[in-house]
Amino acid sequence: MRRHKEVAALIKTAQAERRCVFGSTSAQRQALARRVHAKELHRAAPNMYADVLYWQSLDPPERTLHLARAMHVRHDSWRFGGITAAAAHGFEHQWSLHDGTVTVLTATKGTVMGEKRQVKLLRSPSRRCVTANGIPVTDGARTVVDCGLLLGFRDVLPIMDSALAKGVTVDDVLAACSGTRRDYTPIFQLLRYANPLSENGGESLARATMIEQRFMIPQIQVAFTDPDTGKSYRVDFVWRLADGRIVVGEFDGTQKYVDPGMANRRSIQGVVLAEREREAALRRAGVTAIVRFTFDDVVQCNPLCNKLLGAGVPCMG
Repeated sequence: MRRHKEVAALIKTAQAERRCVFGSTSAQRQALARRVHAKELHRAAPNMYADVLYWQSLDPPERTLHLARAMHVRHDSWRFGGITAAAAHGFEHQWSLHDGTVTVLTATKGTVMGEKRQVKLLRSPSRRCVTANGIPVTDGARTVVDCGLLLGFRDVLPIMDSALAKGVTVDDVLAACSGTRRDYTPIFQLLRYANPLSENGGESLARATMIEQRFMIPQIQVAFTDPDTGKSYRVDFVWRLADGRIVVGEFDGTQKYVDPGMANRRSIQGVVLAEREREAALRRAGVTAIVRFTFDDVVQCNPLCNKLLGAGVPCMG
């Protein structure tokens, strides 16, 4: 395709600024659209584009942020909240929460001009913002509260756990709840169960699922010492049952079996052997049963519940 130096420069600048490229003139917009037809650019939103391979390399939160950064360049008065702000703060959450839209704050019930299909409006009692990942967003506590009122418990507990781990305090969250007449019961429930020790969003989602399904709430990130070797092994979940049995839950990410970085460059066989040695050490340390579950087990819910019930984890449901 014939080179268009001006558009090429726009694309290069946008990518350097980690945002989508857009056309400010009719000629630029037409040139960008032609590159979509030539399969050089991906159309992320009306008049918002990115190099095809570059866009494919981005995870869903970063795609949302690329859209938000471009929108902020076009509308410098816009401020962002909700899941967009959660992504900007780097709070753990499910990627499925990103649907191609960006959450923009508003003080009224009005609408925004421009990218209407790509914008979700969020009425917020405060437009006090901080800059995170290059865009003005609600602060950490306000972000958690807004997400807690917009989304379900399972979706928000990972955000709450992560926010607390990153320095947001319970007092910050409670302060963000003051001053408006809203039902903050969902936020109080999240604070009751939140735990900053959770290592990642998958573990938080698993714990949220256990809580919703009324299983005995586990301890998390507990260390066991092998009496034979003295080595310490930390596990994701522990249930100490009334009959003296100890059940351990391990959240399995299959990535460690296929990613050389996760496996510390060991072979798959070496990783599997290390897991077997780990299980043997845990049993010597008094663990009765080990339950392994995957992210898919958690998302589908029933597979996780069946595994926990099979191991004898008490359930009130």
